Amino acid sequence: MNSRELMAAAMRREPTERIPVMPQICHDLPVRIYAGDFTADWLDGMRRCVEDPGVIYDLVIRLVQQAGCDGLRLFVKPEPMRITRVGDELIVRDRETGERIGRIDTHGGGGLVPDRAPAPVETLAEYRSRLDEMCRGFSDEKMELLRWARARVPDLFVASSPGGITMNTYTTFRGREQAMIDFFERPDFVHAAMDMQADASIEQAERLLTTGIDCLYIGDPAASASLISPKHFEKFCLPGYQKFCRHFRGTGILIYIHVCGNSRPILEMLADTGADAVEPLDPLGGVEVADAKRRIGHRVALMGGLNTLTLADGTPAEVRAEAIRKCREGGPHGYILAAGDMVPPVTSLANLQAMVDVATQSLWRE
Repeated sequence: MNSRELMAAAMRREPTERIPVMPQICHDLPVRIYAGDFTADWLDGMRRCVEDPGVIYDLVIRLVQQAGCDGLRLFVKPEPMRITRVGDELIVRDRETGERIGRIDTHGGGGLVPDRAPAPVETLAEYRSRLDEMCRGFSDEKMELLRWARARVPDLFVASSPGGITMNTYTTFRGREQAMIDFFERPDFVHAAMDMQADASIEQAERLLTTGIDCLYIGDPAASASLISPKHFEKFCLPGYQKFCRHFRGTGILIYIHVCGNSRPILEMLADTGADAVEPLDPLGGVEVADAKRRIGHRVALMGGLNTLTLADGTPAEVRAEAIRKCREGGPHGYILAAGDMVPPVTSLANLQAMVDVATQSLWRE
């Protein structure tokens, strides 16, 4: 099996010759590792990525190939932005007027942090209009760029995301605090909005499948696990995930669901979504690979579990020892070694390599 076949087999919980590894790398990690390639420093690299998002694919693919990973995530790239560097800040300016509109989060993924949040969406008609605008962002040009990047790594397993199906998009459109209030004051509105979001994500996923990817990454950040109750997750989030997974059942496309934070209370519900794998098993949220294996490992594959603090602050020996423990807890089949969330941008190449080597060299068997 090549890496692409190995990852697919593991996600289907089939026997494999070794445990595959897909660390979950975003571009802010290779920007720092390859900082010497840029004119000034790693912030100059982040600026390049914002001004020319195609550079993101170059950096992620380069690091994944250098480390020897089996899989990677290639997300649809945002629109280029106009940037001015002020000290250690990357300021985003309106492309027409030059006025400041926000800044780049250089320590948490490289996204735009607007100076003024947009007004909350109030009606379902307005909600539909915003979702339509979001879908138009998956343009032919962006799909062609993703198709080109995917073709560069034909033997590797590639996942991409169709966007937030539940809380991620809902809190963006309604505001985080108002979203929580809506559960009690406007439950019918929440249900309708979430259903429309599932339809929009299906539409975007259909576009992604034209690029030759192997897997769809769905899910939300910790809001779905740590900031709302299991009861509210079951009532408002689970139906959208199930609708999405039902749509692609039998098509051959694989799906993994990402809910970081404390997902322990909802592990069974994550398996109920119909996804093929559950990720990232965040130890900082109290999730243990062994516990997940016992509870849902007979139903879905598992991916993740390696503490991001160990990757960021530990030594290669400490990373190696923890990765070995996770492989023994999750393996030998139906488990993919990965970080308990996005690999921190301050992670050293030596630590990343120590993690990858545990899987590719089967060091956990020793």
